Amino acid sequence: MSDALRSQFFIEQLKRERPYTMDSDHVHDTYEIYYLVAGERNYYINNLVYALRKGDLLFINKNELHRTSVKDTIRHERILINFDDVFLQKIGAQVALHFPFMATQCLLLRPDAHEQGIIENILYSMLKEQVEHRTQHSLYLQSLLLQLCIEMGRIQELQREAIAPENNEKQMKVYEIIDYLQTHYNDKLTLAQLSESFYISSTYLCRLFKQTTGFTIIEYLNYIRIQKAQQQLRESNAKVTQIAEDTGFDSIAHFGRVFKQIAKRSPLQYRKQNR
Repeated sequence: MSDALRSQFFIEQLKRERPYTMDSDHVHDTYEIYYLVAGERNYYINNLVYALRKGDLLFINKNELHRTSVKDTIRHERILINFDDVFLQKIGAQVALHFPFMATQCLLLRPDAHEQGIIENILYSMLKEQVEHRTQHSLYLQSLLLQLCIEMGRIQELQREAIAPENNEKQMKVYEIIDYLQTHYNDKLTLAQLSESFYISSTYLCRLFKQTTGFTIIEYLNYIRIQKAQQQLRESNAKVTQIAEDTGFDSIAHFGRVFKQIAKRSPLQYRKQNR
């Protein structure tokens, strides 16, 4: 697969025999489809946690923070697809019009056995085509992706109720913490302050947040701050030093390091590319 095509469409099958949790925050400007072939996984998306089981199909929109983590079973196998709007639009598919789920933050589908068979046939055809790279390779992959999206839309229509995220007592506490971070991201927050606000020890607070989301509190807080900074860089003429201060960073150097780590470019490069 050429680098140009790979940037527009990528599929990967992976089997793990040992416990695995993604070791860094993960966000990208492509759509993601995640199919769990075997095992169980916890999937954290922006501010919600979903418990996935064998046969589940998950859609994640562009620029949504996400991370998978180990659940009850050690082994798991998954197929992952990343693609952009251009890849589908090349064959005339009006993405937003035909597939309303692409306007949502995420969508968890739980196909029945028959639907799983259809989905797996499409996915394994994609994997085979990616290896064999035959005539009209790109067009064939586009047609398969279109079939997959149509099938997902049909499953969504037949699914009586949306599959809700996890909401046990521990997760509800983490959701409260997340809401607080999203509201107070520009404050000079400390673990001691958060611990006092939620009446739990700082040690337990950190462990609870990490176990539930896969992220440390600092990782998540930095992501919120950079997301807000990106919005200001796109929509205002404010100086970078002012944006760093507005989003809670204690120095321009710290802001620059974190911004580049998450956005993969400097604040000025980001502004130039998105204005």
